[in-house]
Parts: sequence; structure tokens; C-alpha cells
Amino acid sequence: MIQSWLADVTLVTSLLVSVFAYVLVSRHEGSYVNIMSPSFLINVPAYYLLPLFQTHVFGNEASPYAYIYVYATLALENVVFALVYVRRSKRGIRLPFRYGYSNFGNYAVIFLVLGLLLYLPVLLQFPEYIFNPRAIYEQTRTGFGVNFYISSLFANLAIIFVLFSQRSWRLKLSVILGAVILLSLHGSKGQVLTVLLLLLLFEAYVRRRKFKLLPSLLAGAGVGAVLLALFGATMVLGESMWEIAGTISQYSDYTRNGMLVIDSRLPLQYGRLTLESNTIGIIPRVLMPSKPKNFGALYLDEQFYPEALDNDTGAPAFVVGVEYADFGVLAILYLALFSALKGSLADIFVDRLRSQRHPADFFVVAFLADITLIPTGSGWLLPEVIFVALLMRWASCWGAVQIYRDRLWPPRDGGVPVVLKQSGMRPG
Repeated sequence: MIQSWLADVTLVTSLLVSVFAYVLVSRHEGSYVNIMSPSFLINVPAYYLLPLFQTHVFGNEASPYAYIYVYATLALENVVFALVYVRRSKRGIRLPFRYGYSNFGNYAVIFLVLGLLLYLPVLLQFPEYIFNPRAIYEQTRTGFGVNFYISSLFANLAIIFVLFSQRSWRLKLSVILGAVILLSLHGSKGQVLTVLLLLLLFEAYVRRRKFKLLPSLLAGAGVGAVLLALFGATMVLGESMWEIAGTISQYSDYTRNGMLVIDSRLPLQYGRLTLESNTIGIIPRVLMPSKPKNFGALYLDEQFYPEALDNDTGAPAFVVGVEYADFGVLAILYLALFSALKGSLADIFVDRLRSQRHPADFFVVAFLADITLIPTGSGWLLPEVIFVALLMRWASCWGAVQIYRDRLWPPRDGGVPVVLKQSGMRPG
């Protein structure tokens, strides 16, 4: 078992390195709300603050090796992402299909209605829980993937399209509130939080608003307050402050579960869990009735939390535990390379978003910022996200006055796309 002082030194050092990475990106962007903000707002409490509280109140059974390995990996992931992202490069990527700037408001309404219609069968099946969405969430963990995930995607698309539209503020507010209500009926805290994160990212990268340190801290505190309210609305926290603190601190089990895998000396899986998460995990059960419950990361739940898996009461996450089970001590290198890939793609698509200000590019940027747009809970859905982005580009051509194709853009003035300046058009 790791000693308390060593755990504190390890955790604080990892946190400081991660903060350094965040500041590096913030100075590069000129804003403390940036592409790292969504993951930071969630991961700092979950990976650092709550585990610190948990260790001092309830203790920690992890070995020094497991503890240091997990927090070294978390710090390295953040640093590699930041270094690759801020590296000045002139790389670009051209996407197929032409695109336009039309019908964004109409698409927002259409996707909101489609999202509601897709989720309506679930609401009709569980009408007694309509004012207790958490119960719906618990009842639909298996067998309702299409209704649950696709309707969430459509709600998020409605928000993105309406943000880019030039329609009235009343329509924008109506669509966003409608999407929030629809997502809240899913019973998941994270999906409602997604809306706030999308709004922050839109302000930072589309409206080009620069957030200084103090306003960013206040925005982070506001998001934290909303998250705490969502806890209170969807979880039984307890009556006393001690019970509430204990319940919330359970969300620090991400890092502890990763350490549990490392200390268990589980036989090496040689990439099987990662492969299954990215293949079996994204196949709807309606298309694969024989889909097992113990694929990918769920294999670890079967090993360490079999009752939770059997009862379908929710599967704990393992942070770096899945990669460690797959690749052993080399998992840290695998995750560093993965972070480098994310940083490179983020650099490319943020540049595209700044030059074109198109909802398709924003959709990809939001995904690379770790905003959960398709909440499958399994796999890295980059191919699916790119596919949706291409459909958004194609759909934006319908009714457009002018249609464009990707090309290498000359220097921009004030963040206004050259194509928009030349045509006198505005997005949406």
C-alpha cells in the first residue's frame, strides 16, 4: 500500500504537469477556455481532487508502482497533447464533398424533432419514470442503444446547427432548451453537461472570444456548480454532508480501478480489449443479438466487478487500466502516441474551423476536445465522427447560394473566412 505522503507528492506533481500543459495551450490560443477545457473541467475533479479526498479519508490500497504509473501516464498524455497541438505547422487536410452555408436553422429543428421521435418509444415504454429520468437510464442500459445514442447525437447536432444559424435568438433559445430537456430525459448527467461545453467551445473558437484567467475560473466554477446540481438531481447523495461527500467521492474510482488492474497482474491481452471496444462496442445490439456483455473494457468489469456486470447496474471505468491490460508496461507509450495523434488532428481541425467556420468542422473539434457527442461509452469514434461531419457538409449544400470545395486558404483577416468575405455571406 502506498504511503499517504508519497501518494500526495505523486498526485500533486502529476496535477502540476497537467496544469503546465493547459497553460501552454492557453497561452498559445490567447484564451484560458480552449480545446483542453472540456476534459480539464471533468478530469481534474475526477482524477485529482476527489482521489485526494478519498485517499485522506478512506485510504488507498494501491501499490506505489501502480499509483505512480497511473499518474505519470495521465500527466504524459496531457503534455504530449499540448506539445503537439501548439507546434506551429502548415499541415492541412482536405475533406471530400462540397459545402455551403445554408439551412442551418432548419436542420436544427429537424434534428431536434428526429431526436425526440427516436427517444419517444423509450418514454412511452417507461411513462411512470418520466419525472425520474435516472430510472429510465438504469432500465435502458441494454437493448436501447439505437434510441439512446442516436437521439443524443441528434440533440447535439440540433444545438450545433442552431448556434451557426443566423436565425432569431428566440429560435436558438427554443432549440437549445428543447435539446436540454431531451438530453435530461436520458437520465445522464454527462449529456446535459455536454450542452454547456459545446457553448463554451463555440464562444472560444467560432466567436473567437478570448477568456482571461479570472473569467475562465468563474466559468469553470459555474460548470462545477451545474455538475453538482446534476448530481443532486440524479443521484441519492445522502442526508448529511459526510454522506454526500462519500457518494460524490465514489466518482474518484477511475484512477483506483486503473491501479487495481495494474496490481492484479492480469494476463496480458495483447490489444484484444482495445480492438473489441472499437469494433464490437459500436455495433448496435439490434444488429448483433448475440453481442456479449464482457467485450472490451467490460472484460475488466467481469474480472473485478462481476455483480455489477451481471445486474446491469453500470460498469466502472478503469482509465489507463484497459491499456495496461492490453499492453502492460508499454501502455504509457501507446497512450502517449494516441495523445500525439489527437493533438495533431486537433491542430488541423481547429485551423479548419477558424478558416471556414462550418458546423461540420466544429463537430470534429468538439469530439477531439473530449466532448461526448455520441455517448456509446465504448471505443474511439473518430471514423463515425468524420462520417457525420461529411454528411453535415453535404447537407449544407442544399439551398445554398454558393457552394465551395476545400482548398488551401490564404492568410485570414480577423478570423473571418476568406470565402465569406469575398461572397458577403455569413455562416448559417
